[in-house]
Amino acid sequence: MLKGSIVVFASGTGTTFKSIYEYSISEKSSYKVAALVTNRIDCGASHLAQGFGLPVIPFPSQHMKFLEKLKPDLIVLSGFLKIFTPEFVEKYGKKTINIHPSLLPSFGGMGFYGIRVHQAVKESGTTVTGFTVHMVEGGVDSGAVVYQHKVPVLSGDTPEDIAARVHREELEYFPPVIDSMVKNGFTVSGKTVFINL
Repeated sequence: MLKGSIVVFASGTGTTFKSIYEYSISEKSSYKVAALVTNRIDCGASHLAQGFGLPVIPFPSQHMKFLEKLKPDLIVLSGFLKIFTPEFVEKYGKKTINIHPSLLPSFGGMGFYGIRVHQAVKESGTTVTGFTVHMVEGGVDSGAVVYQHKVPVLSGDTPEDIAARVHREELEYFPPVIDSMVKNGFTVSGKTVFINL
């Protein structure tokens, strides 16, 4: 089976990137990871990519030229904390997805990243959180929702407990969402994403 290609953008330790890559080399996968793009060439994700034998592309100096040449089926943000230029969004927004550790639109937007998201969840008193896979557009965390997954918030949870529980679910469910989008194709219409099942 000919696999589709994805490019992953990451800035951090690379735990989600690792789950995406490991899924890609399984027999059930419909995609292969073509490269990692990063703004932090010495981050954990970068070291993982090198260990996997993948090219590491510096952001922002080389990413546009690389994407123009490769023409990936999907661009996947995995803990990437840079805002894209309007040029990038215009050209690639309809094939770029991000994962955010809350049920958007709750606890999203400027300033909501990392443990801050889970602190806000804890302070709100909500009993349910989760993560959202969404398309990338000009606003922060404002793109059309592809997939949402709920995770319980328990009464004794610390923000760190919530973060760990959400992240475990991200590692399990994000790669299959990517796979479904690459395998079946998808269309974006306004704030709605249709995966062609």
